[in-house]
Amino acid sequence: MIMKKILTLAIILFSLSPLVKAQMLNLNYQISVPLGDIKDFTDKASFRGMDIEYHQFLGDHFSIGGAIGWNVFYKNLDHETGDFRFSGNDNIYTITGNQYRYVNTVPIMAVGRYYFTDNTTAVRPFFGLGVGTRWTEKRLEIGQYTSTISRWQFTFAPEVGMYVPLNEQLALNFGAKYSYGTKASHGRIPEFQSLTFSVGLILMGGGQQY
Repeated sequence: MIMKKILTLAIILFSLSPLVKAQMLNLNYQISVPLGDIKDFTDKASFRGMDIEYHQFLGDHFSIGGAIGWNVFYKNLDHETGDFRFSGNDNIYTITGNQYRYVNTVPIMAVGRYYFTDNTTAVRPFFGLGVGTRWTEKRLEIGQYTSTISRWQFTFAPEVGMYVPLNEQLALNFGAKYSYGTKASHGRIPEFQSLTFSVGLILMGGGQQY
């Protein structure tokens, strides 16, 4: 459902982009590696991720914009034993069974970038920083029991990357970013940390290369 909404928004923005200038839209596929507390809960890399980005250029070397994405981390443990406490009950229950662990996260950030070259070069490397919030859902399923908690977290994400123009309207995007989100709900939502690699397509606004 989240991916469908993001794709729908991407299609709308892509259809509008030829009407504007000095702007670009990115649609990226992402692979994310969990770090820290998230890795303790789901230690496998996520191959289910994407984001869309909008950037407005301020001259040759700077742009500002925004990004919204979606990533899901998953891990299953066969015949695992754990201690659990349920809402409204102070007792601790030991349950053995197959565990299915999920972390869904939707970052929404303002993004600023600095480009090391101008628009006359074949490759444009950049450094950027995103700041905003992310919605994170942590879910554990074991047998007939499910534990789910979701909260908003403050987040930031420094990034490096490059884009390679193919013509005046299209370019390829390659990037890597470190994402961090603060703890929420008294630590029940842990610090979010991940390393994300992106590859995607850029559509230049107004049929011009920037």
